[in-house]
Amino acid sequence: MRSDDIFDHQVRTLVSLVQRLEGTKGNDEGHKERVRNFVSFELIGRGSADVIARALGELDDQGADRLNDMVNHCSQTFYRRDEVWNTIAIPVALNWNIQQDSAFRSNRGDDGCLKELAHGIRQCAGSQAVVLDRHFYSATELYRAEARQLHDHLQQLVIGAPRLAPALQSMSLRSVNESSWRTTFLLGSEIIDRKDRSRLQDPGVQDALQSYLHLGADALTGRNSAMFRRGARGETVCHGPLYLRDAIRSGAKALRGYRLRQMLREIAKEEKRVTLYYAFDPMRYAFELLLAGKWLAFGLRWALFSDEVNDNFLKEVELAMVADPMGAAINVVEMDLEELEAKRKVTTFDLFRPRRR
Repeated sequence: MRSDDIFDHQVRTLVSLVQRLEGTKGNDEGHKERVRNFVSFELIGRGSADVIARALGELDDQGADRLNDMVNHCSQTFYRRDEVWNTIAIPVALNWNIQQDSAFRSNRGDDGCLKELAHGIRQCAGSQAVVLDRHFYSATELYRAEARQLHDHLQQLVIGAPRLAPALQSMSLRSVNESSWRTTFLLGSEIIDRKDRSRLQDPGVQDALQSYLHLGADALTGRNSAMFRRGARGETVCHGPLYLRDAIRSGAKALRGYRLRQMLREIAKEEKRVTLYYAFDPMRYAFELLLAGKWLAFGLRWALFSDEVNDNFLKEVELAMVADPMGAAINVVEMDLEELEAKRKVTTFDLFRPRRR
């Protein structure tokens, strides 16, 4: 059989499997397992999504959504003989201000704190085991990691298996002269029995985990105590562990909130009356913000996720103001994008808005 014929046969097989699953509204466990096994083999065994991409184009909207959900699931959840390895990540937000003559760099956390944190996650979620990597990772690196890379990374982390795929690139935390919030991620694996249900993201489990989150912050600050003895100042906030895609989203949403609160705090030091101008940019699917007083102005891009509703933006802004109340009176004004860009041109200080390349 020619390679083209083999490829077409694989596409037809996957389309048929998804259609059968869709015919049961996704409720048949046997059909679900067959689709999952097929997708997992393509992503991890072959390391290719070509068959999946073609199948997505041949399915109707409901079937394509069903297959896409399975791809997302199999890209971070790995099924073994008797176990399931869930990829978990922990967003840690930090705002460290370090003097220029105290340059510092770190790329790993404190082993003791990470082991305690892993133990706490295992206890709260009822997992068989939880293993955390000592290194730090950026949201970009984790978001673009392929399923084969993640599977290979977890195998090396959990059982010490040799690497077969390109390694994930860890990040270093470097000293900066001007403090601004940023995020890093701790990466790991939650191991559960195949017969068990994943409970990590249950509200009760997340509530119980709150008493352990200081260990995530301590993992960064404890190992880097020399940096703080040399004059570093700032905050470190560990957020709850989530499954990978949800953790990346949680970290991004937290970061935009921290930066908005910092922007509000900075301008309130000098201004008594402040106006927050905002405009929606449909091309970037983001809000452009301009916080302006008599003497200072700050800009920020508030990026939205594809399933976020625009109306929630003002609620989050209000929450940011409540979380960090200021002495300045704030007036909120909506503008169209052209008006906001024109007003931005007359401002002189724009620390938080990404520079255009």
